[in-house]
Amino acid sequence: MKKNVNPFSFSSRLSSQEDSFADRFLHWKFFVLLFFLLFLGALLGAVVAVFGQLFQGRWVFPLSFSGIPVMQSGYAACFSTLLFNALIGLFIVFLLGITAFGSIAVPFFLFFRGATVGVGVVSYLWKDGLKGVGLSALLYTPAASAMGILLLLFGIRALLFSNQLAKAGFSSQEGRSHVKTYFQDFLLFLSAAAGISLVCSLPAAIGGLFT
Repeated sequence: MKKNVNPFSFSSRLSSQEDSFADRFLHWKFFVLLFFLLFLGALLGAVVAVFGQLFQGRWVFPLSFSGIPVMQSGYAACFSTLLFNALIGLFIVFLLGITAFGSIAVPFFLFFRGATVGVGVVSYLWKDGLKGVGLSALLYTPAASAMGILLLLFGIRALLFSNQLAKAGFSSQEGRSHVKTYFQDFLLFLSAAAGISLVCSLPAAIGGLFT
């Protein structure tokens, strides 16, 4: 007798993760949650940077994680800045996904990453005034948005994997299969981050020639 499986149940989705590439990254509830936290973090980061006067004579800690390329440094330096920042974010999410508290830590990290983007955008305004708005829109915001989407999708993957691992465990054959696929997806996202960095470094490098 054929067993009926509800295709909309969360458990059945978990059992079919290995069969569908899209299902490993697209989960509506996780997408809404992480997108909201990423956007909220960016908004609050910008508000705190503006009204909290974070740039008054001191370096701001979140800027260390904003991945802001220095235009005058050349293409290679802009590329390495964007890529290194993306690799750090993806690696942290990857590690959080294999922890017992990944379901809490991954959303928190996405919120923090959003805050760094908000602070990074405001830093252009603080440094260059109204001209900084245009520089941010041209040089920083596209790269930050692309990397944010990449991190958002991999955050969904990490949450799904964390739930899978909680059900299967590391020692089981199913658990080892999930770990292998998770690592392969991580390498895929690293490659995507390299491609995005190659493209998004061009505006910053070209802009440096005219500043």
